[in-house]
Amino acid sequence: MLLDIRETIRNSKPLKYTLIGLICIPFALVGIGSYFSGGGYAPVATVNGEEINEQALEFAYQQQRQQLAQIFGGQIPEGFGDEELLRQQALEQLITQQVIVDEVAKQRFAVGDETLGRAIRQRPEFQTDGVFDAERYRQLLGASGAQVAAFEAQYRDEAALDQFRNGVVSSSFTLPTEAERLDKLARQTRTVNAVQLDLDTVKDGTEVDDASVQARFDETADDYRFPPRAKISYIELSAESLADSIDVSEDEARSWYESNRSNYMTPELREASHILITVDDVADADDVAEAREKIEVIVARIDAGESFEDIAREESDDAGSASLGGSLGPISPGLMVPAFEQAAYAVEGEGQLSGPVETEFGVHLIRVDKITAEQGQSFDEVREEALAGARRDAADRDYFELRELLAEVAFDEPDSLQAAADATGLELQSTDWLDADTDSGPVLSHPAVLAAMFSEDVLDDGNNSDVIEVGERHVVALRVVDHEDERPKTLDDVREDLTETLRSELAGEMLDKTAATVEAALLAGEDVDVIATANTGATAFAAEVLTRQADVFDRAAVQEIYRAPAPSDEEPSVGVAVLGDGDRLVWQVVEIDTPEAVSTDESGETTLAIPAADAVTTGADPQRGSAEFGALVGALRSRADVDVDL
Repeated sequence: MLLDIRETIRNSKPLKYTLIGLICIPFALVGIGSYFSGGGYAPVATVNGEEINEQALEFAYQQQRQQLAQIFGGQIPEGFGDEELLRQQALEQLITQQVIVDEVAKQRFAVGDETLGRAIRQRPEFQTDGVFDAERYRQLLGASGAQVAAFEAQYRDEAALDQFRNGVVSSSFTLPTEAERLDKLARQTRTVNAVQLDLDTVKDGTEVDDASVQARFDETADDYRFPPRAKISYIELSAESLADSIDVSEDEARSWYESNRSNYMTPELREASHILITVDDVADADDVAEAREKIEVIVARIDAGESFEDIAREESDDAGSASLGGSLGPISPGLMVPAFEQAAYAVEGEGQLSGPVETEFGVHLIRVDKITAEQGQSFDEVREEALAGARRDAADRDYFELRELLAEVAFDEPDSLQAAADATGLELQSTDWLDADTDSGPVLSHPAVLAAMFSEDVLDDGNNSDVIEVGERHVVALRVVDHEDERPKTLDDVREDLTETLRSELAGEMLDKTAATVEAALLAGEDVDVIATANTGATAFAAEVLTRQADVFDRAAVQEIYRAPAPSDEEPSVGVAVLGDGDRLVWQVVEIDTPEAVSTDESGETTLAIPAADAVTTGADPQRGSAEFGALVGALRSRADVDVDL
């Protein structure tokens, strides 16, 4: 049981975070008070004696819609925006929140004035240059219509809720004995004998008569309906299509290449050494002149045969390079101060010296030690790529201008797209019937396009849609020219699907009977190969050793096998699993083993029984804490006195 919970939580991020997210997100956005304050509205539910009114429900419902719209790019697709369902979800969320609020009050969680003040002062939005700004604090609250006292009371309540949640999440831990037990369970292997019965093989031999198809259709006719459909006119704009029609000159391609030169060429690199004579005041001409004279003396010594490196160690005021004989290593453009860099790159050859070079650090003598020439691909080598890049940049410029113009004209003249087509020079296109069940291509079947097509503003009010993003630098604007609501399907429309469904059901029933016979044969000790041979299309698995991560069968089937009790003489461990493709797997656990955590093969290499990342560790366990908090909320919710009047 412990391992099943752990694996389920670990393998399902939605399970770990959904409940906590649903609880915490609304608090973070609007606060508890926004839901439960306000009078004069009829109650829609009562939780432990506390009323939730229509205003709170409407507010939460609108939040649900806004969140869905954001997920789908601004428009809620057909089937996702059912008002009744969204309101029910919003109400359930409010009930859960009120249950938590009640428990926090019951447990006497509270936040003192000092803690509250510290928390508010630490919020970045109330700070200026990292320091709390009281005036900014008051201004921001005033701009949002909140009173300081009300905000602080709400913040105090929310901090108490955080205390409650963190008290559960942060205090969860795994004991050494639990970790040891979970590790053993994770290492456990199960050896099974199994026979897989193939659904398709049985289905190939089944026939369904017309009367059965007609009878099923009569029973379920209301389930078969064509979705709403519409014909639209639309304007499509994409930077890629614009690029195909743009010609660029050789000069434009060269300009693009130069702008992107660093992508193709490695600039010339130089290695240099220097001797620095520092100056107390670089603005003092006498000090600079004195330093220049010292450099001239050093040049004369080098010309006389003394080593640059020895003189650098003796005379240079740059402690960092002096000990290295003045070596600075590689210098690339932009690495040194401009005067130094210009002088270093002006030296013509390796081993040559510069004249005295004045910088803010003093006066330098520079020697170029090594020159690595510029390398890479010339314009001629990447000419076609440069032409394409210049064409792409030109298309991007045109795209953004046309996109803005398209959005503006389509909005200003909502009764037709012709004006937008004329203004942009883009083609006004039209379609045949479109619906959510038919693949009409990546653009016309895009969820955002379908959502806009059946939206109230476009379908009912007859307006042009907003500009809809269907890809990178790819948009459409549309309007509906004709539409039809849902309409019933005839028997001929669904005959093929119904026939296939009935054949699958009939084959499944036959397969279940065969599975029962196979299960009895396994219990009687018959050989799995013999059993499989006696059943057409069956596959035998003899002494198949399974781990919890085994993929020889469906994941659900492996979990079912691991949930089965250990076999005994009095109670064999057998079962039948329905696989994802409809096949039946008849299995019998014949042995359970727990291998050592670490094993060594003949070559001396060690092998972990379970991956190190999956090993259970002792100590604090926030993941487990989040799951426990979710379970706690569920338990509180089940015990709450809830009366819904909706």
